[in-house]
Amino acid sequence: MREFLAIFIAILATAWIGCEPTGGAVNAEDKEPHFLEGRRQMQQRDFEGAERSFHKALEANPRSSLAHYEIGLLYLTRKSAPAAAIYHLQRYLSLQPNAPNGKDVQNHIEALKGDLARDILGSPQHAPDTAIQQLRSQLNQMAAENQALRHQLQSRGINPNPRPATNSTVQLPQPGGTSTPPPPVASRKHKVQSGENPTAIARRYGIQLQELYAANPGLNPSKLQIGQELIIPTRE
Repeated sequence: MREFLAIFIAILATAWIGCEPTGGAVNAEDKEPHFLEGRRQMQQRDFEGAERSFHKALEANPRSSLAHYEIGLLYLTRKSAPAAAIYHLQRYLSLQPNAPNGKDVQNHIEALKGDLARDILGSPQHAPDTAIQQLRSQLNQMAAENQALRHQLQSRGINPNPRPATNSTVQLPQPGGTSTPPPPVASRKHKVQSGENPTAIARRYGIQLQELYAANPGLNPSKLQIGQELIIPTRE
């Protein structure tokens, strides 16, 4: 009888242990070989190797929340890649909506979004990223050169934006003939005053903003200075 009771108690104990919550999916992620290798490399400060291992863990299990979390932390602390850090940390929260560190992770995400916005747009306290500034400068220069070319074409009677050809007959100049020259272009100067910008100046003289840029190649609205002379184009 005692032998039977011992066997019965052992069966109950086994059943109780099997029903105890163990964290299933999370434990499986934590035991994945590539993930374990990444954690070991992190302890050895081999961050490049750890990143590769965590990515391999994601290849083995794309829903590995822990791998996303570790990669997000790497991009947050070791690499200047806020967009990548945001992606992996958001993926971690989507896979672990009830994570105990969820609030801290969300705070990291919001801070990264702010950094990303400052890099692109700049702020009163932080200038835009150097690469963004150079790109903006190049775009402004290209826009000014484009407007100058348009102005030159227009002054020669050439439409820079020709309409699609229609069935109407086009009058071509005859060989040896003379063409009617375009009306002369006159101009005057304007000295920039406090609070003025190109849009306000163009409106004041009743001209298009593009015409103002075309007459003043290289004009940079952000570097407009009081007393700076601008050419105001007019047609007689």
